[in-house]
Amino acid sequence: MRLALSGWWGRRVGYVVSAYLVRGVLVDTGFPKVRDEVMQFVRDMEPRGAIVTHWHEDHAGNVQALAMAGVPLRMHSRCESALRAHPAIGMYRELVWGAAPRLSVPMTTFDPAPLEIVETPGHTEDHVVVWDPERGIVVSGDLFIGVKVRVAHLHERPSQVLRSLRTVMSLSPRLLLDAHRGPVFDATDVLRAKIDWMEETMGLILTLAGQGVDEREIQLRVLGKEDFVGYVSFGEYSKRAFVKSVISERSAV
Repeated sequence: MRLALSGWWGRRVGYVVSAYLVRGVLVDTGFPKVRDEVMQFVRDMEPRGAIVTHWHEDHAGNVQALAMAGVPLRMHSRCESALRAHPAIGMYRELVWGAAPRLSVPMTTFDPAPLEIVETPGHTEDHVVVWDPERGIVVSGDLFIGVKVRVAHLHERPSQVLRSLRTVMSLSPRLLLDAHRGPVFDATDVLRAKIDWMEETMGLILTLAGQGVDEREIQLRVLGKEDFVGYVSFGEYSKRAFVKSVISERSAV
């Protein structure tokens, strides 16, 4: 079951966030501005627990509310640490999603079997996906988003994303439940297409960087002109950030 969530600003910029109820487990908690809707869903459906794919506020925005309501929770330890540390977020994110409250209460945990939690870092260090091996379904958080995603956060690690995509593709999923795109069928083929596109695109970026081409020119040649979100995020989530992330990873090797 899909719970599609959007606020006024989200609809204006075309962003929908989905949480999914799979085998009685809620995957992700939505964003703060739809807390009432999420909590009503929880009261109606009575999930046996919730899994959080990563700490970003559009996925973990209502963890505090669920914890206070006594809903058992599972997440990466780094996700819990981030929610308790309550890092600052960009103004554009707060405008669209709202600022999640600090996680300040104890959590109870649970066993999500037969679902499995698979670590898939790259988008964030704490990112996980949820795998239903019996039905070939993966709930992917922000691992996928789309085949040709030309923007990234400055903190993203594209080569880690590639490794995580390969990990999930090796499971041969038939259905991918994406947080922003909704259900994606022929999941293994679509994941392979994304991997191929990322490998080609990252290769072009690194080739041009090796030739001394500056980041702005690389962005224009490979990814095109900056999108609206690149400007309103002051470059934090942008095409330029994609280029920077690819180059910085290579430089760190």
